[in-house]
Amino acid sequence: MAVNRKLLLCTSMFASTMLATGAIAQTESTQSTQENSQSQATEVQQIVVTGSRIRNKEFTSASPVQVLTSAEAELRGQPDVAQTILQSTLALASFQLNDQLTGFVTAGGGGTQSVALRGAGPQRTLTILNGRRAGPSGTRGQVQAFDLGVIPGSMVERTEILKDGASSIYGSDAVAGVINIITRTDLDGARMNAFYAAPFDGGGEQVRLDGAFGRVFDRGYANVSVEYLESKAQLRRDRDYTSCTTDYTFDPRTGERQDYIDPNTGDYKCYNLNSNYVSLLDTPMSLVRTQPGYQYPTAAEGNNSAIAGWARFNRAGYPDTYLYTPSDNDYYQNSTIVSPQERYSAYFTGGYKLTENVEVYGELLYNKRKSSQIGVGQVFPSFAQLSTLYGADNAVAATNPNNPFGQRIQPVGIYESSSFQDIDYYRGILGLKGNLGKWDWDVYGQYTLSDAVYNNGPRIYLDRLLAVSSPDVACEQNPAGGNVSNFSCADLPNGLAWTDERVLTGNFTDAERNFLFFNEDHTTRYDHAYVEAVISTPELFNLPAGPVGAAFGAQIRQEKLDDLPGEQARNRNVALYSTAGQTKGDDTVKEVFAEFDLPLLRDVPFAQNLSLNVSGRYSDYDSYGDSLTYKAGVNWQMTPSVRLRSSYGTSFRAPALYEQFLGAQIGYSAQSSADPCYDYTEANSLDPKILAGCILDNASITTGGSSVAVATVGGRDLLEAETAESFSVGLILQPQFAGVSGLNIAIDYWEFKIEDAVSRLGASAIIERCYEQSTAGTLDSGYCSLYQRTRNPGASDDGKLASVNDAYVNVAEQNYRGIDVSLNWSFDLLNLGRMTISSQNSYKMEDSETFDGVTTDYLGNSFNYNGPRYTGQLAFNLDRGNWGYYYGITFIGRSSDVDKNGGDIFANSKYANLPGGINSNDCTQPNSYCSRYVLRTPLHDNHSASVRYRGDGWNMTVGMQNIWDKAPPTVGAGMFRMGNAALNGYDMRGRRMSISFGKTF
Repeated sequence: MAVNRKLLLCTSMFASTMLATGAIAQTESTQSTQENSQSQATEVQQIVVTGSRIRNKEFTSASPVQVLTSAEAELRGQPDVAQTILQSTLALASFQLNDQLTGFVTAGGGGTQSVALRGAGPQRTLTILNGRRAGPSGTRGQVQAFDLGVIPGSMVERTEILKDGASSIYGSDAVAGVINIITRTDLDGARMNAFYAAPFDGGGEQVRLDGAFGRVFDRGYANVSVEYLESKAQLRRDRDYTSCTTDYTFDPRTGERQDYIDPNTGDYKCYNLNSNYVSLLDTPMSLVRTQPGYQYPTAAEGNNSAIAGWARFNRAGYPDTYLYTPSDNDYYQNSTIVSPQERYSAYFTGGYKLTENVEVYGELLYNKRKSSQIGVGQVFPSFAQLSTLYGADNAVAATNPNNPFGQRIQPVGIYESSSFQDIDYYRGILGLKGNLGKWDWDVYGQYTLSDAVYNNGPRIYLDRLLAVSSPDVACEQNPAGGNVSNFSCADLPNGLAWTDERVLTGNFTDAERNFLFFNEDHTTRYDHAYVEAVISTPELFNLPAGPVGAAFGAQIRQEKLDDLPGEQARNRNVALYSTAGQTKGDDTVKEVFAEFDLPLLRDVPFAQNLSLNVSGRYSDYDSYGDSLTYKAGVNWQMTPSVRLRSSYGTSFRAPALYEQFLGAQIGYSAQSSADPCYDYTEANSLDPKILAGCILDNASITTGGSSVAVATVGGRDLLEAETAESFSVGLILQPQFAGVSGLNIAIDYWEFKIEDAVSRLGASAIIERCYEQSTAGTLDSGYCSLYQRTRNPGASDDGKLASVNDAYVNVAEQNYRGIDVSLNWSFDLLNLGRMTISSQNSYKMEDSETFDGVTTDYLGNSFNYNGPRYTGQLAFNLDRGNWGYYYGITFIGRSSDVDKNGGDIFANSKYANLPGGINSNDCTQPNSYCSRYVLRTPLHDNHSASVRYRGDGWNMTVGMQNIWDKAPPTVGAGMFRMGNAALNGYDMRGRRMSISFGKTF
């Protein structure tokens, strides 16, 4: 899609670069900022180089690296690793799996927080811990990426973000970049810390308590730390911008707000989640029970209900019928917008020198996460899969004793629809390392286990919901599809009083709740284990310009996934929610890799230092075969103040286990959208190959039909690895002129292209490919095995599409380009202290996907897609003796989904007024009922500040985040939102105070 292309660079990035910004980042990876702790504790850091296997403290990466330090995270009021990374400029401009996704089914399950650099998805960003790959964590069948929350924030010294592909160094998944979380080591002493943050408006409070103790002795070191972190729930009712979902539409002619005014509040009408009503299906209309004292419209004004005590509402063309829509309830208001969670962590590191040149070392990490998402759902008769298989009607039958209306009805009630996760995460490393002459060597094994129990309850039994909706009886002992859950109607002999206000408002009796609802546990286990050996030297041999560095290594890795849904889910006996089969599979990879750092020129005109870094990796997967990746990078220090860097390389991503083995997750689709043969005898523009296929396939020639069961499944035998090419070129300036020093500016252009991206085709495209790729006169394509048609000669459903297996396949090409601008300037500010001004800015120039020959442009879209084009951070740090002062601003650029929706002005029958003559759907006419939807977000800024004091063995920081209490942008229907607040990179908590206290011993 084409979007607003005006350069935000001119107004936002240029301003924040020149004025200075967010000091949570350094320009160069070799400049790792250490926390200046005036304490009795000391720390000894080992060399960890992101982007290289060569242990050389003189190494300078040819790829751009952004550094996030724990000290700056504390100043910004960020208590955990997830917030620090997800609010960095490289993540903030893209949709992320964070704690704002209650009600959405997400990869990794609820509560998982994973990072997607550049908008390429979390499965294409590799997260490593101290330079070593860590296993993923999560629930459900689609576990795919590392959960940032498993790392105790108190143990993190810094995080380095490699901004381009690095598969030749680290292997699969390092396509869009690498997150390297580097922990503190060798603590000699003890420390304790406490952190608390509280929003002014309540909800979303955060608490962190941690302690660590360590000793350094003659032949080794050992330290242990523990941490408790709690994030409290923030409910919809806690903020005005989430408690009320208005239409937020405008008259396209006058520009005036169009929303209806609620006569009960005098404010714009909220349309949250409708419940407590009944829809008549044979004489179509929706009815709500009348309330004493309210003046309902007459029949001429739209309320033509003939049933006493019930009024018709939401009748298109009659405005007054929209004023009493039953759209609010406590279940909705008490659902979460920020998911609550508790995490308990314990971390141990230690090492012991067996000899002068050999050390045994180990790491142990344990993390327990308890999280939940409190949601809300509608209760109504819906039997999609039974409609498909047995023709069950999505209604309470007209002859059901609990149906007083004498015709088929669909009553709509409400219930709590929540999810709960309990995950134990274990990670252990045991290794030997040492040196032999000029060679360093390291051999270690790592095992990671994510062991999870999750519960998606309360849920509703599908067979029992149908039983109390069946004809002639209050409860049918053997409903269509069978008595799957072995229920007895004797437990609810009078069935369910469907139209009673008590039922429609979710106040079920114990007998009703015990009959209809159930909770069941599901389990997810992910095993991740590997052994790796690396040898490296900074001096393999000498060239005229200096020594050649080299590293060689090998790795063997195995991953296993086993997600076992509960019995009812496996039997597809869950109403109003997706069901799934077991996901179980494993994969093994064997790899070898090598890297060389070659000095080409040194101390010659215009080449103070010129070096070439090259690396390569060979991988052999059981699942898809082998691949070879490589990367070359050039560092050219032209003068002391000017450096150029550039890199080009290939990367790959092996199909994740869920993409190979995902058990069928069932959803439902209409015949008209799933079947390209729907009504094909009347489709004059149908492709000849598709038409021939429909005829050969004996597809139905009638319209209508039951829903199609569409199963999302793994594509083990269909998948190959994704491949990618990446390129970057950068200019680093460190100007040295009168009055200016300590200034560092980096400008980097980057691009990468992903080929054979794994995705799903969709039901219709699968059938089209079957017809297009089959030999003439046959249906022999592999795609033809992925769907089934009903074969019932002579019946109305003969030839109807029954089911489709929508498998993961290699189908897409994705392209990304952009510019990053970084600035860091440190100088003495008069006699006030040491001032540091720093800035990070990221600007996307291309964000597109090509699928089946059609290219879709996502550049500048909202978080409903891949996020805005621009993000930036601007901050000022002043250190004055024991005192430190911080002020920071975060920018999120404008976005627009106008072209994705085909415009922003549409006919909207809700605002038609037939008695008043507003009756045209032609938006060019003066009597049209059209609305202008708000499908854009403006440039958004968020300010924070803090003050820190360092005493003798203690320190304290007091801060305020979102100083001006800036709400997320207000958007309307068609945008990714909660209430009227845009999701998902914006701050949902609002203004809050934070305080942290630390003590060392």
